[in-house]
Amino acid sequence: MPKPKQIFKQPSNFYRSLVATALLANGIFQFVAPVLAEGTAAGQSISNTATATYEDPDNPGNTINATSNTVTVTVAEVTGINAQAIGIDDSTGGTVQVGDVLTYRFAVTNIGNDPTKFNIPTAVTLTQSIAGAGTVGTIEYSTDGGVTWISAATTPVTADPVPVYTPGVKIGSTTVDVGTVLVRVPVTVNPAATPGTTINVRLGNTPDPNTQNQPSSVSTATEELSTKDLDDSDPNDVDGSPIGGEKEASANQTATVGNKDYALATLKKTQTNYSNNSTLSIITDDTIIYGLSLKVESSDTTGQNITPSALKGSSITVDGVSESRILISDAIPADTELDLSTPPTPPNANWEPVYTTDLVTTDANAAGWKRFNAGALQSGDTVTSVTRVGFINTNAITSVPANGTEITGFSIKVKVKSTATAPLTIANIAQVFGSTDSNNLPVYDESGDNNPSNYDPTSGNTLKFPGTDSNGDGVPDTIAAGDVDDGYINTPTNPETGSEATNNGNDGTGPLGEANVLTINTSSLFNGPNGQPGALGPTNDNNTDFTNKSSLVPANTTPGSTIDPSVVTFTNTVQNGGSASASIVLVPTPPATATDLPSGTTVTITDPDNTSNTATYTYNGSAFTLTSGTPVTLTVGAASTDNYTVDVNLPAGTPLSTDTEKGYPVPITAFVDGDADKVLDSGEITNITIDRVYTGFLKLVKFSRILKGTGPDVGAGQGDFESTPTTNGYDPNTSVADVPRTPAPGNIIEYQIRYKNIAAEDNVSSTSSNNVVLNVNNLVITESGILGANSNWALDNDTNGIIDTSNVVGSAVDSVPASATITHFEGAAGNTSASDQTGITQDDDVTKYVNTITVQIAPGVQRTFTFQRKVN
Repeated sequence: MPKPKQIFKQPSNFYRSLVATALLANGIFQFVAPVLAEGTAAGQSISNTATATYEDPDNPGNTINATSNTVTVTVAEVTGINAQAIGIDDSTGGTVQVGDVLTYRFAVTNIGNDPTKFNIPTAVTLTQSIAGAGTVGTIEYSTDGGVTWISAATTPVTADPVPVYTPGVKIGSTTVDVGTVLVRVPVTVNPAATPGTTINVRLGNTPDPNTQNQPSSVSTATEELSTKDLDDSDPNDVDGSPIGGEKEASANQTATVGNKDYALATLKKTQTNYSNNSTLSIITDDTIIYGLSLKVESSDTTGQNITPSALKGSSITVDGVSESRILISDAIPADTELDLSTPPTPPNANWEPVYTTDLVTTDANAAGWKRFNAGALQSGDTVTSVTRVGFINTNAITSVPANGTEITGFSIKVKVKSTATAPLTIANIAQVFGSTDSNNLPVYDESGDNNPSNYDPTSGNTLKFPGTDSNGDGVPDTIAAGDVDDGYINTPTNPETGSEATNNGNDGTGPLGEANVLTINTSSLFNGPNGQPGALGPTNDNNTDFTNKSSLVPANTTPGSTIDPSVVTFTNTVQNGGSASASIVLVPTPPATATDLPSGTTVTITDPDNTSNTATYTYNGSAFTLTSGTPVTLTVGAASTDNYTVDVNLPAGTPLSTDTEKGYPVPITAFVDGDADKVLDSGEITNITIDRVYTGFLKLVKFSRILKGTGPDVGAGQGDFESTPTTNGYDPNTSVADVPRTPAPGNIIEYQIRYKNIAAEDNVSSTSSNNVVLNVNNLVITESGILGANSNWALDNDTNGIIDTSNVVGSAVDSVPASATITHFEGAAGNTSASDQTGITQDDDVTKYVNTITVQIAPGVQRTFTFQRKVN
């Protein structure tokens, strides 16, 4: 309890002076130092009496004592404040994520020697590594150890005095430390925060951060954490102003936004086999085998600042029991049924097949699933009652790692129902359900595109995944039933989910998944690619199927050139679906757009079993004329096939397909020659296949731009790839004016090669199948700077002893680095292997880059190879 106030009453200047008392003992002045120390209560009287002993030198051994007068000092009032960071609470626990509310906690202690009030800041200094990463809420404080909290915005100065810090005070049966005020600062983590973002809260605004008990500067009252001396009228206070004035303190602590963990699962579906079982006029025995693959991405392909996590299971019902499993589900398409002649096949022992007989109106993850019994259905179930087939992980694995490895080999076979009629369109999608390994967030993906976890970049919503994002971090917290499609296509001819851009391409766009589509038709005659007479073309029939091939292109043929292409030979297959032998005649016919094939093209059709059975035709720009032989006729038995060859010889002066981005189509029409006149008559059955010749199909376009580097500012327009000057009249982007490049020493020239497979006719529809497409394989791109006038960036063109440009280390990259290997070479010949180095001579720099692509480049795919050279 404080002493009565009157015992502390002293002249006001007493507290501002040093008090000293001297005593005289044996002729020596001794001084008593003033007591002005924090920790001793203000107003406390401290007395001092000196004593001494001495001897008379004439009477040694006789001790003499002396005692001084008593002096008394009263301890002056000294304020003191200490702020300490005591931790950060996260509203959701775990790592800091977008949407979390972080509570920064501080303890503010009275380390003076007299009760005082505290000025609690109504604002803090927020330092964040990314602007907008956090928002501060209302600052609150507690004077009773956190039982009740007071808003600093409404009561910035503590109402009651804060006693001097005293540890271990017993109140009732509880021992507590008194003299401390708790402060909490809530900060909401905003969507701008990315993994690694730091958010620092500084409570108080001392001139030097995180310092204690400094003289108060009152620089910004709203942010100041300081003492507030009590009024002299307060019985708890020592009268007068404290020695040294008011004090302030500050403390800070930092939170780091953790990884936004989410499993990015990509499910793909393809038709791996279609069989008409040798009955072209009957579709009810046709079968389709679908192949599924699952990949959990190792890198964030969405641009949502996600840290990819492994995919684990979520709760589903299997054999009546709730189990945590990854579920891959494939709805049996309309007009088909499960074909157990080849049971569903998993890729390995880590997976097992399951099925459900629940109606397709029940979402797959809510259905009751059953295990197969050694490839057979459980008792009472039939193939017609099975609505979905799927795969779940066995106990051999608990998750699929986020390593980007595609798990292939999931296989499901269906057959056309006996009630189906032609033409029949079959469409469906597959689905995968699971959760994120590190935080249990739900994961859901549908086949038909390359976007993981049903990511939709075109969505206008902040959340571009299906589900609900309660904390605004860009990944779903929940995926409700309404966010899940049933996976069954109700309108196959116009799928409600949309369809893939390319058959089996998994390249659709839009929300959720896109259907894989196959159209089956009947005919007594099929004419198609080698071994695939019933192939389907991009216009959903059997008359636009095709085989793509390329002629040779001479080395160093520049864009804009024309060539005399070499002869290209095709092998095609016809099939007689009738019940009796038929005479099938084969003739070339003009393409749908007559000018797509150069005038002067010659086409030779030959029966390989009888090479004298051959005919040659010449195209005049609108029609074919027979110039040698007689039309080739094949006698094909009932339900049998036969092959024939087609030689296409394009004329000299044919443009490069890499300039026109088109091939040169030669439709071959087969018809059943019912009257044996070798002329196509009205009513005779026909079928067309297209043999298309490309004059090269990998398009390389070189761009450059200038970067500042250590040189002067870049000239207007020179920092734009698209304005690259062109040669040979070849401008890949005529909408942007060319701008000459004029780099200065220290500037950087960035070169980019865009390479694209332009053989993409089959990309116009998802319904084509069994066509022969052109994939770019074993691609090696060489960039040499020692070739002379057209490629001299690694030469010493000005003969000053220094090569004109030097390699910028780390700059040589492919847009898909996982499937590209870039090697460096040095020296005047560019054949000595080198590291990714930089120098000023050919022997210590890079004079040649070689980019080896380890995967095929599919039709329509474009990638880039980029490297930089600094001007010396």
